[in-house]
Amino acid sequence: MGRRFAELLRGPYGRVLRRQGLRVRVTGIATARHGLAIAPRGLDLGRCLRQVRSGGSLDRLHHGTRPATVLDFVARVPADVLLEVTALDPRRGEPAVSHVKAALARGLHVVTANKGPVAFALRPLTALARRKGRRFLYESAVMDGTPIFNLVARCLPGVRLRGFRGTLNSTTSLILSRMEEGLTARGALREAQRRGIAEADPRHDLDGWDSAVKGCALANALLGARVTPAQVRRRGIAAITPKEVRRALRARTRLRLVVRGGREDRRVRVSVGPDPESGSPKGTRSGSGPDAALVLETDLMGEIGVFERGATVDQTAYGLLSDLLEAVRRPRGKRPL
Repeated sequence: MGRRFAELLRGPYGRVLRRQGLRVRVTGIATARHGLAIAPRGLDLGRCLRQVRSGGSLDRLHHGTRPATVLDFVARVPADVLLEVTALDPRRGEPAVSHVKAALARGLHVVTANKGPVAFALRPLTALARRKGRRFLYESAVMDGTPIFNLVARCLPGVRLRGFRGTLNSTTSLILSRMEEGLTARGALREAQRRGIAEADPRHDLDGWDSAVKGCALANALLGARVTPAQVRRRGIAAITPKEVRRALRARTRLRLVVRGGREDRRVRVSVGPDPESGSPKGTRSGSGPDAALVLETDLMGEIGVFERGATVDQTAYGLLSDLLEAVRRPRGKRPL
């Protein structure tokens, strides 16, 4: 996904930013498998992409002494904004939490597509950003670039959320959809991996960990909870058979992995599990393919539904662009970063 963002930054995203009066310079990139590079005057994204596509390393593009670790990279890269897109550890939220904390402590804005920091450390990270006068933004953490957190923050003044339910894992939605069509779960998973929507470790999708972390992120950000994935009642789809999928279809429903969160006895509880109601009019209306849907249950507006058709890595990348623009938005009369 980081690679796709870099590709789009050279084209349509770059044009969007320029129209906003922003001069964008990528001064550093750190990767898990292709090395890292810092160049204070700016990296040539085309050259960086060619290196990665050919299996090469970004290390040869680095200027100066090479940082020993990614945290060292975060401490040294000359930047205004850090974009954090590491793979998810659903049990700890690391290394993303440490990356975000280090960048904010340095005085950088942080934009992340990682749900881990929102599920594990939202309050302390938000407080740190406030003390530093920086922004910590995470729209891509749930439902890719579809505006969920911004919708509630900007468009629902005075509304109190009571709960939510949704099909938030595109990989399991795609797998179950393809199983309805007769494909094997393994074949459907390979398709999700080709599309770039599966987690780095697909067991996190199949076992419900990805959905659990997203449920915690929603509960913590929208319901003011302090829920962690270990507290989520969780059941994945790994044990679901084609027979069960076909049985749900005959009942005119679609089996989907559904996340639920709500207030119960002054606590917020989150659960994840296969639900045969998710494809019915009473559910979240997830269609076929890698679709996602979320219903927000409110006091003043009743139920509000948000639907995303055919999730791709481009939609997640757009969420980063949206947050990047928000992070560097300036008061009138101020010069851009």
